[in-house]
Amino acid sequence: MTRRYWRLSLVLVCLLIGMPASTFAETPSQSAKDIISSGSKKSDRSYIAIGGALNEFRSMRFVLAEVNVDVDGEISEPFSRSYFPVTAQTYGASITLGTYITDYVKTELRYGMGVRDDTVRRAMDINISYWLNWYMGATFPVTDYMSVYGLYGVSHYEADVTRREIDEAFVDPDTFQTITRRVQPSRLQMEDDLFGTSFSTSWLLGLDFALNQDWFLAFEYGRLLRDTDTNIKVYQGGTYLRYEF
Repeated sequence: MTRRYWRLSLVLVCLLIGMPASTFAETPSQSAKDIISSGSKKSDRSYIAIGGALNEFRSMRFVLAEVNVDVDGEISEPFSRSYFPVTAQTYGASITLGTYITDYVKTELRYGMGVRDDTVRRAMDINISYWLNWYMGATFPVTDYMSVYGLYGVSHYEADVTRREIDEAFVDPDTFQTITRRVQPSRLQMEDDLFGTSFSTSWLLGLDFALNQDWFLAFEYGRLLRDTDTNIKVYQGGTYLRYEF
């Protein structure tokens, strides 16, 4: 699924690189020079964007354990098995509101929510319930119809997890026999909500293409979050349609 996503993005980029020249040639009233002239004067403009994102979880330490709870509610885990690094990929959608402070500096707010989760070792469904970003950074026109930008900011986020018990086969290191155990994601060695914190610094790099004077198609990649308690990182790649006004 990830390869298909990036192949589609690459095809769109190639089409857009070749498209504007012919588009501008067919519309004399709005030449490439007109668009780059208006595109470089951004200080009086704001924008709204919508799009989809692929969120890739990296550096996860995933622990499956036998979990026992006594009458006093005390938890013990007589057996556990750790897996590292574990990755997962989820999908989300987001909306952005932004404004240009100067022709080359912009700031924006984003809100996103998870759309499709992923399952880790059959025992846990994970996703990002929502994320809220504030970014600020620089943007610069490269060609008549293409600009690059880099943004840095902070994010607030919350995970969406569903735990379940499963039967898992393990090899006994003493007897080398296969033993089936009833296990679940550890309640002592993992955070209940996957992340230990809810705020992180974030960054992203972007490339946008002018479809006309007001509409742009943008492709981005960056780090949505780094959870300092668990060291889980979530990297994000997205495609967005932006309208400037």
